[in-house]
Amino acid sequence: MANKRLTGERIEVAFRSDPDVIATVLPAPLMPTGSGRVVVRVTRWVTNYCGAFTMAGLYVDSVHNGIEGEYILAMFIDGYDPALLIGREGFGEPKKMASIDLFRTQNSFVGTVDRMGTRLMTLHVDAGEDTGPAAGNGVLYSVKATLALGGGLQDDALLLAQEVEVRSPQVRPGTGSVVLGGTAHDPLDEFPVLEVLSASYATSEMGQPRPVGDSYLQAVIPKEEFLPFHYGRLDDWSAHNALDQHENGLAGTV
Repeated sequence: MANKRLTGERIEVAFRSDPDVIATVLPAPLMPTGSGRVVVRVTRWVTNYCGAFTMAGLYVDSVHNGIEGEYILAMFIDGYDPALLIGREGFGEPKKMASIDLFRTQNSFVGTVDRMGTRLMTLHVDAGEDTGPAAGNGVLYSVKATLALGGGLQDDALLLAQEVEVRSPQVRPGTGSVVLGGTAHDPLDEFPVLEVLSASYATSEMGQPRPVGDSYLQAVIPKEEFLPFHYGRLDDWSAHNALDQHENGLAGTV
């Protein structure tokens, strides 16, 4: 769909993490920038193409061919299928369903992500004075890949990049913190929070993404090389084994 439009509000906390961990999650040809910067966001969007929803993501600073951007390592969404499918099927965004909340008490904001009974993200932001309006462009990297029947990937993976322009009528830098949890399915707690770099609240508007250069496609990644990264962003299917518990008389929530 052309002329996509989104409007909403978000909180974000950027932090410095372990460069060794960052190096293990970036699939070549993406490379670390050396900043060690990771960003977590909780955003409430209203759109003209996939309804209204709340989402959260974990983004890792990366670079390809001299163009710096944020690699979408993990993304969670509430609501319903259209908001999940359009990003996952179109851009390879690793979206999963979760329970996401964004609360406000005067100048304090809290964002949370819960999935299958585990708290994966807790963001706290104490917002300061409004410094907006502001506008800026950024690049988001994602990888599109398709599982094959019988195992492995159907084809080589595609490194995609989209340039997004964000206009923020209100921007309120402040102080903040983030706590990351983890499970076998979503091991976000593998990222140590070494230092909080920035925190803020903003209202935002975003339009149609644009390709970076002449194309959204930036590189083709051999399927054998990307396969471990693809499995890493999926659930651990063995941990969803309800049949053994059922057959052993221990049926319950998995």
